[in-house]
Amino acid sequence: MVGGTAAVASAAVLRGARAQAATKVQFMYPVGVSGDINKIVSGMVAKFNAAHPTIEVEAIYAGNYDNTEQKVITSLGVGDPPSTWLPINSALQTFLGLDSLADVTQKAKAGDIYQDFLPQFLDTCVSDGKLYGLPFQPSTPVLYLNRTAMKEAGIAKAPQTWTELLEVAKTLTIRENGELKRWGLTIGGGWHDWIFECYCRQNELVPWTKDKVLFDNPAALDALEFWVKMEKAGVMPKASTWEGSANDFMAGRTAMLYHSTGSLTNLRKSSKFEVDVAFMPKNKVFGAAQGGGPIMIAKKQTDAQLEAAWTLTQWMTSTEVQSQWCRDTGYLAVRKSAWETPEMLAYLKEVPQAKVALEQSAYAGAFLQVPGYHKVREYLKSALDRTLAGEIKPDAALKEANDASNREIQRLLRRRG
Repeated sequence: MVGGTAAVASAAVLRGARAQAATKVQFMYPVGVSGDINKIVSGMVAKFNAAHPTIEVEAIYAGNYDNTEQKVITSLGVGDPPSTWLPINSALQTFLGLDSLADVTQKAKAGDIYQDFLPQFLDTCVSDGKLYGLPFQPSTPVLYLNRTAMKEAGIAKAPQTWTELLEVAKTLTIRENGELKRWGLTIGGGWHDWIFECYCRQNELVPWTKDKVLFDNPAALDALEFWVKMEKAGVMPKASTWEGSANDFMAGRTAMLYHSTGSLTNLRKSSKFEVDVAFMPKNKVFGAAQGGGPIMIAKKQTDAQLEAAWTLTQWMTSTEVQSQWCRDTGYLAVRKSAWETPEMLAYLKEVPQAKVALEQSAYAGAFLQVPGYHKVREYLKSALDRTLAGEIKPDAALKEANDASNREIQRLLRRRG
């Protein structure tokens, strides 16, 4: 018994020594879609810690993307940032402007990252040829469909063009004695700017360049006027919230929904009807903007913390972890090899809808990569929401957002020198 007690005591001492020697880092992350992804992420970090006794990662759930960005910026201001964080990919220029990101280009070249990562996802972490982080949870909006409602209405296939979208939405909208029972379509609120960029890309316009936005371009105006046309046709609400629109879909209060592919697993499992997924309908071309975010690493930390943060980032974006993450959430696995694991191949046979966003990503690009993107987003969101509410005409709203955004971008560029 004495020997057993001594062994237990020795093990406890060893664990204590390991804990003291462990390099401690923080990982700050948001949850930007429906479903309890917070539990999934915290479980992943716990698994990483168990497999890496010399590293201790503290997972910090920071709210949504905007909350996370502001908390990181605040912590940078006082010189105590988390070692790693997960912003939306649009924040790249913001954090570069704060000189806060570690350049991981050489670290990435030492492994298989440039060979195995899907290039359209890796590109969201690149500026001036340098790599700042690794993509973790890329997404695009997709069109979710209540296939049961479509069958009941005699609609055999998903709409593939804007014209078809409006017609199908009219058919699926239900009113009884003047009272709305079901919208034909809902565009998830809170991220209207993201989905609007997709519409612009469907009109062959990327509505920004490195140093300005192009919101007043005729192709952008045409996209917003189409939104207004659908709203005036009575097939979609003027406004919604991101979470509320997902809840409306699951409850059958809207038959079609623009939302992130990261919501796929939750929408599919929580709906009492058959859920299908389709490309966002095209106008001139198919097009989408990538949402979701990369894991970025703080520049100013100890060498040991940098290495620990890089180890965590590699693990979170490894083949097996990404394969599991994609299956658990609907976010897109970032590695080619993750799509070829036996588990993923079996999953895609069972849930072919999971591959729709991957196929659509061939027509997608990074989302709003401009300095001061968070203010630019607010200018654009306000323009879109006020237009849909009937408070301002589309052309005036977009010109106002364009001018305010470009003033902000130029102000930041001048400050950077």
